[in-house]
Amino acid sequence: MDDVIQISDALVLEPISLEDQSVLFELMQRVYTPAYAHFWEDQGNWYLNKMYSLENLKKDLQENGSYYYFVRSCLPARQVCESNMNPEYKTIGIFKIIENCAYPEQPNRLGFKIHRIYLDAAVHGKGIGKQLMQYAEDRAKETNHTLLWLDAMDQHPQAMSFYKNLGYLKGSVQLLDFELLYDLYRPIWYLYKHL
Repeated sequence: MDDVIQISDALVLEPISLEDQSVLFELMQRVYTPAYAHFWEDQGNWYLNKMYSLENLKKDLQENGSYYYFVRSCLPARQVCESNMNPEYKTIGIFKIIENCAYPEQPNRLGFKIHRIYLDAAVHGKGIGKQLMQYAEDRAKETNHTLLWLDAMDQHPQAMSFYKNLGYLKGSVQLLDFELLYDLYRPIWYLYKHL
């Protein structure tokens, strides 16, 4: 799974490497900040600097069974994609999955975690998130996993509704202990789906 993965004619996953850290950081400033800045005392700078640092990326890439991708799309130039010419792909987000990752509430099932899925607001509502979630589900089934799971913030109703519509159920709620995160935004739910 180290090569580019074609999700559809207009959507690919490209593996992230350590050399991509500065690109990853700039992308997440563009994607994360507009959606989550109001959750933080410092507009999310602490979170971005911690989660997308070179040190943390190295840890993410070394995690067993973990696959970390840039999400790239040529949707704005769909006619180019469909004409089989060399499409112009634009990086629109990130997607990280972890195989053989136990779901804390059902540790006896073989869990597959969707660890990160962030997309540029400009592509929300275009079916890209749904395609990525379907890819994760298909991949989980192919590798004999019996449960998909993820974490979703309580105060992000659009995301919670998206996952509910895909058949995910609420598990228990946890509290994030991140520095500078306002208390209102600390609750995060385990969401899961049996396969």
